[in-house]
Amino acid sequence: MIIQQFIAGLGVAFSPLNLLAIAAGVTWGIIGGAIPGINGSIAMALMLPLTYGMDLMRSLPMLAAVYVGAEYGGSIPAILIKTPGTSAAAATVLDGYEMHRQGHGGKALFVSLFSGFTGGFVSVLLLVAFAIPLSTFGLKFGPSQYALLGLMGLTVVGSVSGGNAIKGLISALFGLLLATVGLDPVTGVPRFTLGSYKLMEGFDLIPVIVGFFAISEVLSQIYHGDLGIKIREKVKIEFPTKKEFKQFLPIAGLSGFAGTFVGALPGAGATIASWLAYSQTKQFCKNTETFGHGDIRGVAAPESSNNAVPAGALIPLLALGIPGSNSTAILLAGFNLQGVAPGPLLFTTQPEIPYTLMACMMVAQFVMVAIGLILIRPAVRITSISPKYMMTAILMFCFIGSFSATNTVFAMGLALVFGLVGFVMKELGFSAPATVLGFVLGALVENNVRRALVLSDGGIGIFFQGTINIILILVILCSLIFPIVAAQLKKIKVKKQADCF
Repeated sequence: MIIQQFIAGLGVAFSPLNLLAIAAGVTWGIIGGAIPGINGSIAMALMLPLTYGMDLMRSLPMLAAVYVGAEYGGSIPAILIKTPGTSAAAATVLDGYEMHRQGHGGKALFVSLFSGFTGGFVSVLLLVAFAIPLSTFGLKFGPSQYALLGLMGLTVVGSVSGGNAIKGLISALFGLLLATVGLDPVTGVPRFTLGSYKLMEGFDLIPVIVGFFAISEVLSQIYHGDLGIKIREKVKIEFPTKKEFKQFLPIAGLSGFAGTFVGALPGAGATIASWLAYSQTKQFCKNTETFGHGDIRGVAAPESSNNAVPAGALIPLLALGIPGSNSTAILLAGFNLQGVAPGPLLFTTQPEIPYTLMACMMVAQFVMVAIGLILIRPAVRITSISPKYMMTAILMFCFIGSFSATNTVFAMGLALVFGLVGFVMKELGFSAPATVLGFVLGALVENNVRRALVLSDGGIGIFFQGTINIILILVILCSLIFPIVAAQLKKIKVKKQADCF
């Protein structure tokens, strides 16, 4: 029955007008995702009014296609100019930008595109097969589970700290401190706002990201007397080799599973999915010393995971009628405009709607590859612009992106301040990526730790109750212990080799 409904949905998806709508959605999503400050939800919101009066089977797929395209689009500036177009692409900067510095920016974009396709393809298959069971499982996650999930994400600190674990830990703690600025989530008391109402809601993510990643890099280049981004070789259009495909495709497939799972958890999102995928890939892969220095696995894991989130996020929306993110909330608005209420009854009363949407999501993955291949060449060519103009353009996009996040000049000032802080941290050997990671996960960890403690009247036993909690704790312990054991084994191996000579 499910297969028949899905095949029927594919028939609708391949109609000329639907294909045109999907292509338009993916194209706008890629463009929106590539512009810092315009993430997937904003791109969908801008598209939403255009769907008014459109056919149901055309409007919803177009909105979903925007979601798909935006997750890939964010990786383009992340790789080429170290400015993530979306917060979910922040993890891609670590290895993607390093590949670009080495003259392999074109290859990094190919890896990002095909990894995103793999993750999206896997996630749609899981969506079709397990929409209702997975959504039910996702509802089992309460405050304690989300807190442990955030702590598991923080185990990536060792992966992004540049080899100095102590400075990486300090950097992450600084990020956690930044996340506490604003109103207390439980009591509503202002914290560290310095009496400014502009800080009541805390720091917006966009100024933090563009400041620590992009502006700090520009300031570093200027300080060291180089008015351009150092590219070791002329950037060329490269296709991954067979060996490289074999290296990153299995990782992309597994990260697609992880991204689907995280996407199905209300409130988790693509940013957390990408960092978790990067962390776990680095923890359990061999030869991890190249991570952070241009390893294609470091591009494949986060890109596959964050591209798997859109289909995963549809699981609670379609099966339960619960939007788990800003983007799915906009998609819910699209349902409401058409007079349709998503939820369990939709699969029995109007099954053609959810399965057609799933089929269109599948088609959108292929359309994304086609459009992405067209855009890669001009995207790479842009980096051949004179370094002075390139760096000016980067700063312009940083400030425009920061302004668009809150429509305030204050956000532009924050981006500059965080850029200066990131520059100083870089010069002193601290890790700006670890700070961003701490900031991203700070709210998730703090809010849910405190909610869990409120539910348990202050007892910490709630974090050790249930199978899910125990599994998450074991994964956290493994993530912390594994690097230490691996380092010791490596020392023993080097010592034995030295003794042999």
